[in-house]
Amino acid sequence: MRWELAAYAFVAAACLGLYWPGLMVWFSADDFAWLGLRLSIDSAAKFWSALFEPRAQGTVRPLSERIYFLTLERLFGLDALPFRIVAFATHLGNLWMVMRLSQRVTGSLAAGAIAALAWTANSALGQAMSWSSAYNQILWPAFVLGGLHCRWTWLSNGSARARRWEWVFFLLGFGALEMQVTYPLLAGLLTLLYRRERWASVVPMAAVAAAYAAIHRLTAKPQTNPLYVLHWDVGIFSTLSKYARMVFGVWRPGQEANVEAWQFQAEAVVISASVGALAWAAWKRDKWVLFGAGWFLATLLPVLPLRDKVSDYYLSVPSLGLAFAAGALAARYPWAAAAPVALYIVSSAVLARRTVDYNFERAETGRRLVQGVEAAVERNPGKIILLTGVGSDAYWTAVNDDFFRLIPNAGIYLAPGADENIQRSADLGDPSRFVAAPGLALTALAENRAVVYSAAGEKLVNVTELWKTVSAKRWRNVLSPVVDLSKVELESQLGDGWHRLEGYFRWSSERAALRLGPVSSRAEFFVRAYRPPEGDSRPEVKLRASLNGVFAGEWRLTTAGEEINTAVPVPAAVDPSKPIDVELAVDPPIAEIGGGRRLGLVFGTVGIRYLPH
Repeated sequence: MRWELAAYAFVAAACLGLYWPGLMVWFSADDFAWLGLRLSIDSAAKFWSALFEPRAQGTVRPLSERIYFLTLERLFGLDALPFRIVAFATHLGNLWMVMRLSQRVTGSLAAGAIAALAWTANSALGQAMSWSSAYNQILWPAFVLGGLHCRWTWLSNGSARARRWEWVFFLLGFGALEMQVTYPLLAGLLTLLYRRERWASVVPMAAVAAAYAAIHRLTAKPQTNPLYVLHWDVGIFSTLSKYARMVFGVWRPGQEANVEAWQFQAEAVVISASVGALAWAAWKRDKWVLFGAGWFLATLLPVLPLRDKVSDYYLSVPSLGLAFAAGALAARYPWAAAAPVALYIVSSAVLARRTVDYNFERAETGRRLVQGVEAAVERNPGKIILLTGVGSDAYWTAVNDDFFRLIPNAGIYLAPGADENIQRSADLGDPSRFVAAPGLALTALAENRAVVYSAAGEKLVNVTELWKTVSAKRWRNVLSPVVDLSKVELESQLGDGWHRLEGYFRWSSERAALRLGPVSSRAEFFVRAYRPPEGDSRPEVKLRASLNGVFAGEWRLTTAGEEINTAVPVPAAVDPSKPIDVELAVDPPIAEIGGGRRLGLVFGTVGIRYLPH
């Protein structure tokens, strides 16, 4: 055990030396979406929904995303260090299991140590070791490795206890990543290579994995992002070749300019040596090397149909299979394999560290913005904070996933026009959804209820007076694409059929009109309306919306207290890049007793917004 601990200490030290900056990386991008998950929980039902409701691309990862963020955010708030410590501790545990599993099967401590070192140096790990939202790529292999340790124990001595624990790890793995459906392939391959007479033990697990895949497919929301559309055709082999080149070398789509010539040369040597080594192992029937190659293919299989989403992020776990093979080959044939494996570790580690450094700098951009806004809110209690000068990096790192909602008791927006210099992404959303309506911004500034801060430099700077002077003329008569009916600042966009503002709500008549400003050539119309529970005896209420005279949609409220909160694409006959006249018709209305008014519905927000492709 003394030698095992010494070898592990060396591997752990190498891991910490390579990824040390990853411990200090702050939150970025998807992290803010998960940090805000707690805001959707106000009841037991909402809690369970937060844990198990399908989210992005239909994923359900309660352990590696939901519980991970809910628990640590509850305990530590917006302190990223505890998140990174948990991720590092999990990965260090994984390295111990990698080393011990390889050693147990091959009987070679060197094979285990080299496998652990080769995996942790793989460039694909750079993302997982420096981004909290990628924790699933660290937690999932922990369950896979735990399960395979138990299976090897059962294959070796028939331990029923180990078999039960394998099932525990197997089922928990589904809570970390849906890729756990590949575990029966790994367990089956290990069994066929070493104790093929026990192959039937995998059948129940395969049935559970198939059932999970079917349920996941049925409950997942329809996929609208073209990057995640599955392509079951011969293009899968082209995608496989791209991943093979990525895992063995330094090539990345569109990043050739960032790679030095010696790294491409090292890539060619490593790929050539790897192909030869795998062929040699197959001829020699080296079971553990074959298992490693099978691991790579099995865990990569679910992402091969994603033709348009090739990412080294998906290689985090498949690369472990090749690390198993590299460790065994370097230990058994050091005269032939040691040099290529060492070259692979060095060249891949350079790219891994580059990824960590990039994520660190990117997260720092977001941290400066978020903490600057927090300070601005503290200095201006009760005031609206308008941000200008937000660059593309800061926007996509922090704003796009709405860090605004994580700061309590604050109204934070991008200032009108602040989105103009932000680079658009059709797949991620439109920055204009965070921009304050010009009427709202100018009125709030005139009444000293808002301040403007520039984020163009290292620190936020108060530019309220300058912004007033430069921008007032430009925005004074600009239409907002979104009208909040509870705001007096936007009353100039209302037409006939609206009653006066009553506190924080406004009634419509049976017919009401308003005008919306333009957004882009692709948009959706959305409306939020409410049928109050008191004094409303109508059996059913219909709301019909027309845009520039073109029918847009009809909705029915069948019970008092019901709410409409929906969106529909802007009709093809309507150009959303130009102002839109909206007509709302409520049938039947209420004849108010004593007041003489005809009341339709209580309206919240009506508008058009960018519709992602």
